[in-house]
Amino acid sequence: MHQRLSGLGAKANILIIEDDHSYARLVEIWLSESELLHFSISNAATLAEGFEKLDQASSFDAILLDLSLPDSHGFVTLERLINRHPNLNIIVLTGRMDVELGMRAVKSGAQDFLIKGEFGSKELAKSLLYSIERSSILSRLEEAQKIAQVGHWECNPSEGHFYASNAVYRIFGLDIHEPFNFDQLTSEETPLQILLDVGAEAIEKGELDRDILLERVDGQQRFVSLHCKPIHIKGDDYVFHGVIQDLTERKQAEELKKQHELAEQTAKVREQVIASVSHEMRTPMNAILGMSNLLRGTVLSEEQQSFVNSIHHSSELLMGIINDILQISELHHKVLSIDTQPFSIHELLAHLKEVMEEKAERKGLQFTIEVQESLNEQVVGDKTRLSQILYNLVGNAIKFTDKGAVSLGVKVIQQQGNSQKLRFTVIDSGIGIPVDKQKHVFEPFTRLHQKGRVTEGTGLGLTITKQLVEAQGGHISLQSEEGGGATFFVDLTFGKIDEGVIHKKLEQEGVKWDKDLAFRALIVEDHLMNQVVVKKTLQQQWSQIEIVIANNGKEAIEYLQKEEPFDIILMDLQMPVMDGFETAKFIREQMSDPVASLPILAMTAHAHISEGEKYKEFGMNDYLLKPFDPQQLFEKIVNYLDKTPSNA
Repeated sequence: MHQRLSGLGAKANILIIEDDHSYARLVEIWLSESELLHFSISNAATLAEGFEKLDQASSFDAILLDLSLPDSHGFVTLERLINRHPNLNIIVLTGRMDVELGMRAVKSGAQDFLIKGEFGSKELAKSLLYSIERSSILSRLEEAQKIAQVGHWECNPSEGHFYASNAVYRIFGLDIHEPFNFDQLTSEETPLQILLDVGAEAIEKGELDRDILLERVDGQQRFVSLHCKPIHIKGDDYVFHGVIQDLTERKQAEELKKQHELAEQTAKVREQVIASVSHEMRTPMNAILGMSNLLRGTVLSEEQQSFVNSIHHSSELLMGIINDILQISELHHKVLSIDTQPFSIHELLAHLKEVMEEKAERKGLQFTIEVQESLNEQVVGDKTRLSQILYNLVGNAIKFTDKGAVSLGVKVIQQQGNSQKLRFTVIDSGIGIPVDKQKHVFEPFTRLHQKGRVTEGTGLGLTITKQLVEAQGGHISLQSEEGGGATFFVDLTFGKIDEGVIHKKLEQEGVKWDKDLAFRALIVEDHLMNQVVVKKTLQQQWSQIEIVIANNGKEAIEYLQKEEPFDIILMDLQMPVMDGFETAKFIREQMSDPVASLPILAMTAHAHISEGEKYKEFGMNDYLLKPFDPQQLFEKIVNYLDKTPSNA
């Protein structure tokens, strides 16, 4: 094959196998009239003459083949040409009555077919050019895939003739310099005898395609594909033409490709499911947390306040658990984000007792917490992760204990500078864990089974717990025996902080979020409960705030186009009619200042919005992840209000 042809750039060598000399001359004239292709042309009046020219010079860019020749007629003409020269770029010439034959030719390896009398110089040149381009691409592809060896063979038993290309000998592991003749093939034991067997079977079926596992002379096993077409000569005589291809490496590559594609597809589906489930879970959780926050800000009895606090704390914990379950498939590939902030460990333990004591009482169990007196009130660490660890361990202990007690002990086991190592010990009098099962309890989806006992849960609790502990540089272990209860130990290091610094920080934040701050906010949110949550949360903080609610982006644009100005926009992303992305883009690109410069805070349940600050790509200044933290919301609003022209 010559260099890749492109438009007027190169000369194409074309062979016309056509017994009608006048028609061959007409084709040559048509090509000379075309501006699409430079060419040199050779003619052959028979298939045998065509074979001679191909054997002498196999560098033809295209073959124009008439299927009706003096020495070969019909579809066999194409088959003989392809079998002898499988890589040729062939365009079949057919009559008006042979369209079906032309289509069959393309399916069998021809690049194209043209109907005589229905094409001229332009159509001919285009067909040649396109077929040459396609053939060139295929040629480069084959060059790049030399590992997939292809060979051809011919056999004429009546004349005692056998020929196989070098590739055939390589596939069978034979020496290419010692080719077999027909007598050797029939008289000696050789792997090539399978070709004769295939030929004999092909006579019965008319044509044969078979994939087989053939053992080479060196003992290697190769997976090959065989194609054999018997051509009837006369009587019982046939000529066999066959193609053999070594598919071993290709099969392996295809299998690897399938595995790779499956892995990619699985990852894609997983990401889509995680994103969808994350959004669907976060949206109602935002309403639950928001409403409990609003209730905490109202006048309640002591008992009601206790109930609301438990709802709120449990909702926070559930949100943390939801996040971790959604990320369980990624825990082996990504480092967990640890949020280091000061918090009251005594308050955390009080909430834990309040929630777990009720669960224990329902089962007739006693639940106690013992805390070392020297334990600091305030520690620095990840409150959410610690809560999840303790809720998982205590919850598991209660679940697997039917009588007796469950206890949690907290003590300092090491003091060093501004840090202290704490040991959390969870003890139960439950069913215990057999020694041979203990090494598996931290593996995903592992659950203890006991005859006559139904075990609830996903089997992910201890897996998540272990990874959360180790992500914070901690250690978890257990002691247990079957029927003798279980004890889990968790060692974690926390920072210590000056109590005075905490109170000063809270005082500063209280001043910063001035109750008398007056501004006008546009809330764009389609979820009715979340509308209430955001509105009431802001009104509890700032009594002079003016709030306008839009149910979708289209309504938001209409409000912004009115004369009354806004100071900030809180924008949900997933909405009907016009979503948050479209709305933010419209505001930034289609509206004029001061509206176009308004701060826009995205409020979304999609956690991926934070990756690489994607929200900025859509014109958002910042984002809040649902369910939002009210204090974080207040802080960001004040921060961006300070930057608006009216507050500069």
